[in-house]
Amino acid sequence: ASGMHNHNDLSGQGCLFEVAGIVDPNYAGLDMSIAGAIDLGTALQTWIDKEVSEPSAEFLCPAAGLEIDEHAKFGHYDSFAGNDEHITYYHTGNDRIRQDDVSSAESKAHTTAVSGSSGKYFQPKGLFVKVGTSQISDGYPMKIPHPVYVPDAKRSVDFVFEGVREKFVRNKICGTDTCVVSARLKPTATTFHKSGDTDGAGLPYDGLQPVGHVKGPSDSGRPEYLHQPLFFDGDEKLYSQEDCTYVERGDGNGIKIYRPKSDGDPGAFDESASESTYQLVEKSYVDQNSDDFQSHIDIEVATGLGARQRMRFGTSYSIWECNPTSHNKCSLAVGSKGQNECYASAGSSAFDGLGVLDKNDLTTLGRNNFTYPCSAANLITPRVVAGKILPMYWFEESTIHATTGEIDALADIAASYSKAGNVMIRVFAFFTIGMFLGFSMLFLCLCFEKKHSFMNSETPSAPATKTETTNA
Repeated sequence: ASGMHNHNDLSGQGCLFEVAGIVDPNYAGLDMSIAGAIDLGTALQTWIDKEVSEPSAEFLCPAAGLEIDEHAKFGHYDSFAGNDEHITYYHTGNDRIRQDDVSSAESKAHTTAVSGSSGKYFQPKGLFVKVGTSQISDGYPMKIPHPVYVPDAKRSVDFVFEGVREKFVRNKICGTDTCVVSARLKPTATTFHKSGDTDGAGLPYDGLQPVGHVKGPSDSGRPEYLHQPLFFDGDEKLYSQEDCTYVERGDGNGIKIYRPKSDGDPGAFDESASESTYQLVEKSYVDQNSDDFQSHIDIEVATGLGARQRMRFGTSYSIWECNPTSHNKCSLAVGSKGQNECYASAGSSAFDGLGVLDKNDLTTLGRNNFTYPCSAANLITPRVVAGKILPMYWFEESTIHATTGEIDALADIAASYSKAGNVMIRVFAFFTIGMFLGFSMLFLCLCFEKKHSFMNSETPSAPATKTETTNA
């Protein structure tokens, strides 16, 4: 730090973290058109030049009790892709996204403000470990949520400390040949769960985040959801979805999700095979293999610097209802003998709208019971009930925020701190031993002097007796 605050020189005090603001145009602090905005770039340059701080730059190293909101927002996005908020989905009050929500007159656009960091900067805990240790932190981050903006979700996701590992094994990030202690952050257990917010999380099941219509919003694509891979931390119902009663059906036919057991070609799918090469995906299986599916971010706690991250999320599409009354193409899949199981009322209206001769001919042929498929799966699987949310793929994005050189620099700081601490400990030890020896010698000297002078008082000899003889 640098500059003066309340007549105190702040040079060299604290502030071990980088200051965001001149790194990326998406970071806060560059848009000076916003009233009251803090120019972080100028503040950083002031810090570099060791100039006297202006009032707007005092937040770099404030005195205790003078913190302001900006301290918790280092590295946070102020906007993304030019917007400070994004539409997550259009909703009409239904319990899930429907394909025509965007064009519906009853729809309401739900937006979420851009917030959270990029994963590179977090609120630092500072240098607080005992002097003489070989690290600059104990690897335990601040006990607060760390929001990270996830562009695919159009919102931020809270990351929290994973907790103490078995046998207190510490997470580490390594440079060229030295490692420093770090903390691993993972998404909260309620990620994409329903809450009081209006971002659509948890619709229609906990663990899902509506994000529009196939990279939309549009009214021509399939409803799209983002979630953790294989619905990790989501509602167990997602693995079966047997209660889909959305479109003129009182029952549901459910789904099953499989994935290959190995990375190679699993071959043709055969559920009945005794040695299947596919794994049935159930909640118990996903929970047991959570480390393979969860996102994580490794941060250096003292500086708040994000070092490594792996973002893992999945995308699912919803099979939407193909309503013949609102989509002309859906009316082409009519079954005139009642062989389909949905939209019978729409079929009856369509039949009644025909001419008398056509109706008579169709009735004679037994083709007067118009029905339609239950979803946009159409003729291929006409009995699939709309609303099934089917996982399409999941992906992993790995990012290295801190270079090897930056980690080496942190390791050098830790080594320097340890060396300085050890020197101080040795000096204090020598001083203590010296004081002890000095007092001991003084005590001995005093004892010696007392023993040879005033401690041993000489006993005076008995006076001589004078005997006088008297002659008679």
